[in-house]
Amino acid sequence: MVQETTEQFGRRLAQALEAFPEAPPTSHGRLTWLKRALEKKAGVKVSVNTVHKWVNGVSRPREDNMRALARVLMVDELWLAMGRRPVDHGEAAPPTPERAHGVVLLVAGMVEVNGGRVTFPDAEAEGTPHLHVNWNGEQFGVVAVLPQAKDGSSISFVIPEPVGDARVVAVIQDGDTRLLDLTEVPRRTFGGFSVTKINAVGAGQYETEAGEEIPTFFQTKIVS
Repeated sequence: MVQETTEQFGRRLAQALEAFPEAPPTSHGRLTWLKRALEKKAGVKVSVNTVHKWVNGVSRPREDNMRALARVLMVDELWLAMGRRPVDHGEAAPPTPERAHGVVLLVAGMVEVNGGRVTFPDAEAEGTPHLHVNWNGEQFGVVAVLPQAKDGSSISFVIPEPVGDARVVAVIQDGDTRLLDLTEVPRRTFGGFSVTKINAVGAGQYETEAGEEIPTFFQTKIVS
């Protein structure tokens, strides 16, 4: 049973690595990247051989190293360690709280100036959405995100989960500031977050990886 659990942990760690936008897109170089990321972001020094054993399910990290892995890869520690979601999602938050706070305010402001109405969840509310929108009589929750990584024309987003019935709205700055509706864009879920990618195909135009156009909520000109 211990060996089976260790192997399952290795698969979850490999999944989290594959989904993380900053990790190398292919398996080559991921172990070295994770070793360096652990040291840089969490102050944890381990060898590439140790990381190799973790990813391949040969051994499991100590509790402190498990916590560091979850922090670096932005996944729920309980999911990474045991494959379970926590009952309390109160700590499930966007990857960078300071940036998330700013992007939520930006989305709220753009909705308001375009004639919509916005309310914020109670301070003690758990999980998502980040805000509630009333637009043309329609009411819905919004999860607001910023790009987490760019590789040429490809743009990656990390989305806090669970999203539920809320809409996923991304802020893009490409000369203008625009809000893209990523709700229907396919995403891969890993623990307390999901990852999705879109492609920039022209001036202010974005598509899913399958080539489907992504709708724009609002657009605002940037005045220099």
